Amino acid sequence: MTRENKLSIVIAFGLLIFVGMLVADHFSVASHREVANLGSNISLPPIAGTTILESSPPSFNTQMKENVSGDKIHIVQNGETLRGICSSHYGDSGLASAVAKWNKLVDSNAIEKRQEIALPSRDALVSASLSLFMHQPPATTKQISMGTYTVKIGDTLSEISQKVMGTSKKTQVLIDLNKDVMPNPNRIRPGMTLQFPLPTS
Repeated sequence: MTRENKLSIVIAFGLLIFVGMLVADHFSVASHREVANLGSNISLPPIAGTTILESSPPSFNTQMKENVSGDKIHIVQNGETLRGICSSHYGDSGLASAVAKWNKLVDSNAIEKRQEIALPSRDALVSASLSLFMHQPPATTKQISMGTYTVKIGDTLSEISQKVMGTSKKTQVLIDLNKDVMPNPNRIRPGMTLQFPLPTS
């Protein structure tokens, strides 16, 4: 074999290797692109046994905080009334007057949006109302005459207070005077006999 033939073979072999490398590189890039495209279009099925819970944040109206005394602080929303707030929080709108006194409000009907209202426990309101009742002017130093009322179906404490004492603002007095027969003010039963102070002359 002549030198020219050997050189031709070497050159041909080199060209073959070069072309083979180009072809391999081309298919390698193409395969990467195909995998990338497929990967971007494939959505994985949800994992069995897992549930994604979506919950909305609590509304501003339900967010409550406490002051240093342990009272719940309610932030007044547009259109709210003190009676409505007491009905939602205590289940008795008749406590509005007691809550107004607790917050030193001049007018229980004059509350403003975003105003902070302290809502103490029912027991704290009872104690405050009783203290106020017991520290009336000297005319009350006479012995207080008591009347009785028998609870009927559908009665509420605020309605009873309105009937027997002329105002629902004295609901707390009614509650405190009848703790022995009504340990839970939220559960009054027909047939209960409640005491209430009769008006003094």
